[in-house]
Formats: sequence, C-alpha cells, structure tokens
Amino acid sequence: MPGQIPIIDLEPWFAGDDHGRRELCDRVGQVCHETGFFYIVNHGISRRLSADYLAMMRAFFALPLEIRQAIDKHHSAQFRGWEQLGSELTNNEIDYREQIDIGVERAAIENPEPYYMALVGPNQWPPETALPGFRETVSDYFARLSEVARQLLRIMSLALGLDEMHIERVFGESPSPYLKLIRYPRTLDGGQGVGVHKDSGFLTLLLQDETAGLEAQANDNSWYRVDPIAGSLVVNTGELLQLVTRNYFIATPHRVINHGASERYSSAFFYSPDLNTVLDSLPIDAAYITRVERSERHRDEGLMASRAEMAAGTGGMQSRVRPMVFGEKYWQRWVRSYPDIAHKFYPGLVE
Repeated sequence: MPGQIPIIDLEPWFAGDDHGRRELCDRVGQVCHETGFFYIVNHGISRRLSADYLAMMRAFFALPLEIRQAIDKHHSAQFRGWEQLGSELTNNEIDYREQIDIGVERAAIENPEPYYMALVGPNQWPPETALPGFRETVSDYFARLSEVARQLLRIMSLALGLDEMHIERVFGESPSPYLKLIRYPRTLDGGQGVGVHKDSGFLTLLLQDETAGLEAQANDNSWYRVDPIAGSLVVNTGELLQLVTRNYFIATPHRVINHGASERYSSAFFYSPDLNTVLDSLPIDAAYITRVERSERHRDEGLMASRAEMAAGTGGMQSRVRPMVFGEKYWQRWVRSYPDIAHKFYPGLVE
C-alpha cells in the first residue's frame, strides 16, 4: 500500500528557519515513534551524483566473476568484501542477493581487546585497472551519506527534547558506519531477497534504483511497499535507537522480495557509533516513556535474536538481551549473518 510513509523535505533544516526546523523535528520524532520509516528529499546529495554512483554499482556487479571472487568476504576477518548469491543468512534463512560490504578504512588491530575490536580493519577493493574510479566514487558517496546521517541525528536529538549535538556526542570519536552495495536478481518462488529483519544499528539510509521490492511491516502485521521515489533516500531507525530511547523510537521489521522483471540495485548505509560506545538510555522526558508503557506495540517490542538465542528457541525478533556497548551488538550482527566466516577467523569466540 504505497503512501503509508511520509516524504519529509529537509530544505527547512538547511535553510535555517527556526519555525520550519521545529516543525520538521516534531514531524521526524512522530514518524520515528509511529512507523520508523520515511523518505527524505532535498537531503544535499544531487540526483546526478546518485545516478553516477548507481551506474558504478552496476559496473561492479558486471565485472568478471574471477575479479569479484578475488575480494570474497571469506578472505576478510572484518567481514568486508564481495559475496555471491546465497552467502548471507537472515533469521537463519538464505538471502538471494549479491553484495559488497565496505566500512571505515582502518588498519587492523593486532591482539584486539575487547574482542569486538577485531572488526576494525581494511576494506577489499577491486583493482583500479579493472574498474577505474570505483573506490573514489564509493568513498565519496560514503562521506556524503555520513554527513546526511549526522544531520538526521541532530534533528532526532531535538525531536527528543535534547541538545542538538547530544546523540552525536554519544557516538564517540570513531563512528562505525558501513555500506552495502546490493544486486537483487528476481527472487526465487518461496524465497527472499533479504528476509524479515530489523537493522541492528542506529540509522539506515537507503538509495534505490527504479525497481521496487522493499516492504515494511505495519502495526497490524500487514506489509506495505516502500517503492522508489526519484531523488529520495529511505530512512529507517535501527534497533539501537529503539534501545536507547527505551522503545519510544521503533525499529520496524522489513524485507526485500524482487518480483519485478528487472534486477534491483540498492545501496544501504548503516550509521552507528564507536564500537566502545556504552548503550545507556538517552535522558528523554518521562512523558515519552509513559507513551511507550501505554502502547502494547512499543512496550513489548524486542530486538533481533543472536545465533545462541535462536539455537535455544528464541524467536527472531524476541531477544530481551540488552548489549552494554555497541561493539557487542555489532559483533552479534556479523556472526549471526556469516557463521562460516566467524568460525574460520574466530573459532574460540564463536564456540
């Protein structure tokens, strides 16, 4: 059912009009509480840049198989790089998509402590000779999405009655964003492009091409379409915003099923804090918490279960475990999705 999520114009935020900014913040806060999904337009990234980025993405997936295989994710202790169709699990079911994951470019840490600091490290890139400009284009878009995400966090801080920079300060000195470039072939009958899940971080920005397929779950458990809108990015709140707002902001389950005649290309950017960020509740007004307690949907909303919880019979969205620091949650996300890579590089930790 198209039209269930709003289109929010960020122009008043950048224009600096106090009244317009206040109305915008109130609207974003309402939407994050009620649905956790919205489109943004006039976000500061031009349509031309987005089109160039999508073209580079298609060019990457058209590279010869041996070039993509050379940067297979199974070579990376940080879960970075390319993966073939059927490599990732969501809710313990196989996803039918091909993708490359890219994070902040850093040197790996020798003898990392705590354990989750092992996730800090380098990316895998195709050779410049194979795809000139790919690394530059992707890195530039990564930086632009980071800036949009920072502006959204400022809007959300004000929406929660906090100082504009509050959530950014919580994020610490070294945020941990990462980027997925994704190709979805037509989904197999009875299968999933990506299965029902909640995003594990704070904030997601999604760029879509012209092919539909994204669906989000409504409060009555029905599904509505989040179809592409030219010039927009889709924003959805993640589990950690749900956690630190004590369920006032909601992380909405969503999925991708490509029933179209064309392949679908999309780019998902996940903005999350320093791995060592402590996940304390934000100091929001008690009135917000009262609204949560009076809403069955909000009060009982859980998080994605870890692999250990799923093995013990916990439902995929019913985890009651509360990670103390972001690195713990980030680690669970990768181990849950790529158990084979986790066993290869971290057999002791996984066991």
